[in-house]
Amino acid sequence: MAQPDGNGPVPPRAVPEAIDGAVLRRWLALAEDVAAEVRDLVDSLNVFPVPDADTGTNVLLTLRSACDALVHLPRAADAAQVSRAAADGAVRGARGNSGLLISQALAALADICAQAPDPSRLRPVELVAAYERMASTTWAAISRPVTGTLLSVARDAAAAARAAMEEPAPGAPATAGSIASAAALGAQESVVETAGLGHGPVDAGGAAFMLLLTCLSDTLEAPLETTLEAGAQPQGGRGRAGLWARAPYTAVARQMLADLAEGGALHGPASAARGISTGEFEVMYLLEATAAQAEQLRHDLEALGDSVGVVGTPDALGVGLYQVHVHTDAPRAALPRQGRARQICIHHLHPTALVVATDEPPSPWGPRSSGAAGHVVSFERLAARRAERKAHSVRTHPSQAAMPRPAGPTPAAARAAAHSPSAPARDQRVGVIACTRAPGLIEQLARSGAAVVLDPDRDGIMRAAGDLGAPQAIVLPCDPACTEAAHEAARVLAARSAAASVSRPAVPGRTAAGRGSGQNDPHQPEGIQLLVCDTDDEARVLAAAVAVAGCSGEAEVSDLARRAWRAAARLRTIGLSGAQAEPEAVARAIASALRPDDELLTVITGRHASSDVGLLSAGAAGATRGMEVAVHAGGQEAPDVLIAIE
Repeated sequence: MAQPDGNGPVPPRAVPEAIDGAVLRRWLALAEDVAAEVRDLVDSLNVFPVPDADTGTNVLLTLRSACDALVHLPRAADAAQVSRAAADGAVRGARGNSGLLISQALAALADICAQAPDPSRLRPVELVAAYERMASTTWAAISRPVTGTLLSVARDAAAAARAAMEEPAPGAPATAGSIASAAALGAQESVVETAGLGHGPVDAGGAAFMLLLTCLSDTLEAPLETTLEAGAQPQGGRGRAGLWARAPYTAVARQMLADLAEGGALHGPASAARGISTGEFEVMYLLEATAAQAEQLRHDLEALGDSVGVVGTPDALGVGLYQVHVHTDAPRAALPRQGRARQICIHHLHPTALVVATDEPPSPWGPRSSGAAGHVVSFERLAARRAERKAHSVRTHPSQAAMPRPAGPTPAAARAAAHSPSAPARDQRVGVIACTRAPGLIEQLARSGAAVVLDPDRDGIMRAAGDLGAPQAIVLPCDPACTEAAHEAARVLAARSAAASVSRPAVPGRTAAGRGSGQNDPHQPEGIQLLVCDTDDEARVLAAAVAVAGCSGEAEVSDLARRAWRAAARLRTIGLSGAQAEPEAVARAIASALRPDDELLTVITGRHASSDVGLLSAGAAGATRGMEVAVHAGGQEAPDVLIAIE
């Protein structure tokens, strides 16, 4: 492995004979710190499978979740206990495709620790087995494996570890440190070989995994005086200087990535990469299910999209918690039919202008012979018409025009970010979290640019807040229970932010480099401020999401909340269930509620609504001249029919 430049010779190192729980804690803490420092650099490399510049962030959030799971673990916990807690935490908090594979790698390590003759420690032979299990399980976790990615890096690292075990240097038997160093070097060489494969300068996921393995090498070979106890000051001080003093080989690997980024084209054409994802939406959720149900779900998802991953470990009864990930054009079809899903989050991967001029789609009930003015319009056309009405009624001064969005980071900027001693907050956008219990609305809401949470609870809202990567976000709740959950999430995040600004629990190996104040790190959930809006049903959430679409990059959080409130306040809503939701009753309710100056009727049908509701609703609105009708098959449990009039 290359020696770090400018630091002189590496001091003698006391390499442990085996890896115990304390070593695993220090490794994960160091890996989290490094992930925080290289997040922008790895994000800038992200082209595959979707060029959305979030791989570094996803890996950081996944490792942060793994480390957080260790906080309440006894300090005397052995390797099997530490690895299992970290793997479970990583699975629960995995983000994106790369985060999913990182959690799978940690789960593979936990499996090897549990199967070792001595669960308290990993010997060199078992460390090799762990690398090989990581390679095989990450490859098996992806529905359509692609070479030249993290999968290839894991395989090459495992091959290098096996070679170091079977062909040690004369008179120097293989140790845990020598095997970790060989695996790290194999991973570095593999990352370099991913250049020119259409995945950017190098594959971002492979780069993040390589840094994870290099951190293990640094942890095993760290001098005794840099070994941290709880609350101890690391050698070299805190911050970037102290971090790289503890991780000299990882510093070299980071510099290698920065050099490759400077010499490569960031975010190159997606068409050049084989296996690039074409799914329009990213769907992720936690699933409590049996191993058989999880395997069946994976088979179903492979027919729906790509970047499929179902990662988790069943218990002795065959039941486990699985992290599910897929890129698909049909997010509703990606929801499970068996098991219990929670923290369901949907994101639009290929944002396009919501307000577009399109021809009217045909009515789903066929042509209407009455020739009435009321007719069905699409969601996108509805947004376009709202924008047209606003443009005709409000004159905009040129100084109020939307500023162009900044371009992605240049190679020079990526390298500057890697060396900057005080990088500013990386994202000042205001995020939008749209909550719904209507599966049929998730596509429309996601296309507005919001992070969508289906069947929301506190943890799901907090997860969406972390996914957004914005320091502030507004929440659009869909009912009183959701409003309560959103306020609870906001209180929890505020309390964590306040606690983080004062002190943070001491964790062996964790420094300020990776766990700074939440107020300065928008990708740390504690640093996100949530403002809960006054939306109380699906129709108001939909109207508010359309109103704020495309504005999150140019508006203050208070301005965005006001836009959402105005859009919701303009609506008169009626919820009907049971006998009141029969088609004829719905038509009568609409006819009696309409006013001459009303312009828009929105009908959201629930799971138990009659299929004739939409047609009769459009007919009831036909008598009002110029009335537009939007019908959505929401599929919510209650109410059976939701009527909104604007």
